[in-house]
Amino acid sequence: MLVLAAACNLPSSQDQIATAVAATVQALSIPAPTLPPPSETPQPPASTPTSTPTLAPTSTPLAPQISVSQNTNCRAGPGVSYDFRGALLVGQVAEVAARSTAPNYWYIYNPDRPGEFCWLWGEFATLEGDPSALPAYTPQPSPTPGIDFILYLSGFQPCGSDTHVVFTIQNNSGTTFMTGQILIFNLTTSTDIYGPLLDRHPFAPGATDCPPGHGNQLLPGAAAYIIAPFSELPSGEAARATIKLCTGDYLGGDCLTKTIDFKFP
Repeated sequence: MLVLAAACNLPSSQDQIATAVAATVQALSIPAPTLPPPSETPQPPASTPTSTPTLAPTSTPLAPQISVSQNTNCRAGPGVSYDFRGALLVGQVAEVAARSTAPNYWYIYNPDRPGEFCWLWGEFATLEGDPSALPAYTPQPSPTPGIDFILYLSGFQPCGSDTHVVFTIQNNSGTTFMTGQILIFNLTTSTDIYGPLLDRHPFAPGATDCPPGHGNQLLPGAAAYIIAPFSELPSGEAARATIKLCTGDYLGGDCLTKTIDFKFP
């Protein structure tokens, strides 16, 4: 009877198993749910480009420049008692290095000797630029030579078929000059074009004498002329005259040499 009872319950268990299996199959046949695509990793917001302000270029102030209307000597100090160091010619431009504490002089880069400086007389000078930022420069004490003379170009005088280059000499000392020597060097062609010529009677009393009378004494405080004749002038060319005066005959005694630059007409 017990066996028969168990047999009677068996179909019911089989039905349950069948039902469970069918549910499992149905579950396996259901497609997996479609998930939404993963969102992109958020990026930091792009920075908005900002315009860089354009700075206006700051121009460096140009150093003051100087030129002359007449050829002007440049010396080791502000005065004719200082040694000659070069010259600024008409048409040249030099850079100013400093203001001078001596009136009417400028401390400039030497146009004849790169890397050196000299003092330029401001009488014929024209300045371009603002010198207020330049340093003030005080020169060394003036030398006290035993002899001295002032030299400058007087001009050009016709004399027959020649033309005389005339230089004015003024004795600026208490000693009498007796003899002289002159040399004229052509700066354009780099050649000697007159002298060196020793003259025992170099001093002409007049600038326009033709031929000039010459003397052999230039007394203290007196003025005279030294003349160089040319049969043909190198027109338009620059030149440098070197004049040596001595207190004794044949270039004896104490001597002093000065130089001046000029241009042939």
